Amino acid sequence: MAYETVTNDPTPREVNERFLAFLDGENGQKKQAGDAASDYIRDKLREESFLENILPPIPVGNNDLDIQVDTDKPAIVQFKEPGSPGAVTLPFGQLPYNEYIHGPRFRVVFDRIVSPKFVADVDTLRTYTDIDIRQVLSDNSIKDMGAEQDAKFLGAVNYLLSNGTFAAGATVTATGVVQWQNITGGITRETISQAKTVMMKTPSRFAPSKALLNMITFTAFEAWGRDEVGGDLAEEIFINGITERRIGGVDYIVTIKTDLVPDNVIYWFSAPKNLGKFMVLEDSTMYIDKKAYFIEFFCYKTIGGTIANVAGVARTDFV
Repeated sequence: MAYETVTNDPTPREVNERFLAFLDGENGQKKQAGDAASDYIRDKLREESFLENILPPIPVGNNDLDIQVDTDKPAIVQFKEPGSPGAVTLPFGQLPYNEYIHGPRFRVVFDRIVSPKFVADVDTLRTYTDIDIRQVLSDNSIKDMGAEQDAKFLGAVNYLLSNGTFAAGATVTATGVVQWQNITGGITRETISQAKTVMMKTPSRFAPSKALLNMITFTAFEAWGRDEVGGDLAEEIFINGITERRIGGVDYIVTIKTDLVPDNVIYWFSAPKNLGKFMVLEDSTMYIDKKAYFIEFFCYKTIGGTIANVAGVARTDFV
């Protein structure tokens, strides 16, 4: 007896027909079409943006916002851990000296990321019978928004680690340590171990929990032999190649965005609680409008992030 596999998932043709039906309807139907597309965007964007793997997004709302006197932008004030001078030993009969209580603060200011606005003739969209029309409409928007989000994050990292010079060797004012260093000798087990200690040498003594590097740099690990990785792992890497994995207690995040993360560069990040905040005030949304036989659409989201403790990040360039 033959059996048929039954599935409730719509085919690309059915998805396209529903989408075009939404466009032919009233405003409420247009909003539904936009909502359907925005669900797809959120899932895809989380996969493509490496920032969200380093600082998990925190959803916030209007009630979380704090009024600012120097800007009309939405903002939220957060507290940092108060500093402590440490304990001392005193003779009997004496009281400790006073330490004034002060809770340092930082703020997260929000901005909107917007994709280009795309225009199309509705009739040309009817020919997409074998492709999910939502993917066709949102692909470029997803990539643009993810790249902009990541670029702004790494721009802030590079600025802080170099005191605005965007070059290795500067002493970070807040920590008194050089946290953007050049390391000679290529990418070996020894140099990776050396690179991990850069962050540990700050007064905060944080250990890196995640590393960010591009796919070209990551292939250097494939050259490691049995004397460096040990056991059968060397054979596995030789046969199957290297994949994203946890090495030396650090999760390696590999990106294809070589324009943002240069070759032979590794960024090191401490746990999110030691680093900062990434907040989402309005998640990814697709706006769609139809005028006669033309449709226009674009995507946007409102996010904010702050690196509250520069001691939680480092960069090493392998030269």
